[in-house]
Amino acid sequence: MRMLFYVLACFLLLSCQVDKKSKVVDVSVSGKMTKLERLYLLSHDSILQSYDLSNDSITHFPNLSKYTINNLDLSGNLLDTLIIDFLPKNLERLNLSYNYYKGKVKIYKNTLPDLKELDISHNELEAIVIFEPLQKIILSYNNFGLISLNHEYLHYLDVSYNSRLTQEVSFEPTQIDTVVREGVAEGKRLYGPISIWSIKAIE
Repeated sequence: MRMLFYVLACFLLLSCQVDKKSKVVDVSVSGKMTKLERLYLLSHDSILQSYDLSNDSITHFPNLSKYTINNLDLSGNLLDTLIIDFLPKNLERLNLSYNYYKGKVKIYKNTLPDLKELDISHNELEAIVIFEPLQKIILSYNNFGLISLNHEYLHYLDVSYNSRLTQEVSFEPTQIDTVVREGVAEGKRLYGPISIWSIKAIE
């Protein structure tokens, strides 16, 4: 009798597990779901090395603050606002290229303490101030007239094809290992930094 009860219990438990698995599969294989919708299916305690949200037709900056993602790609969307508080925890690399950013962007110190690399190229930004000590920044193909950066760990900067950028810049090129500057100041050497009052003008 005990043996029969044990067999029935095992059968019921196995059936429940199969049902749960089938439900998960049914949801995840939906071809109509966006990348962002698939991300929202994951538990908030998920730790992701990388997540690709590029070309996902995202119009509003998604709240990813409860997730842990090291490398986040939001390129090729319809974003025009950057909400720092919505970014995931432990973020080291952020790609915001090919969006609709205009005007100015400011990233204060200690707001993204783990961030090492930022790509915000191919937008229409005019000014950027970054207080976080990043290592690699790509700002090419914008309308930048003002770029102010923390040089502490910065070793690579791309400011190519920003036609409003002059020789006199608000960062110190000699403190950066590699500065890519095609299409800037008619190929003349960049020098800086300019006065702090120019930076205050965008505040």
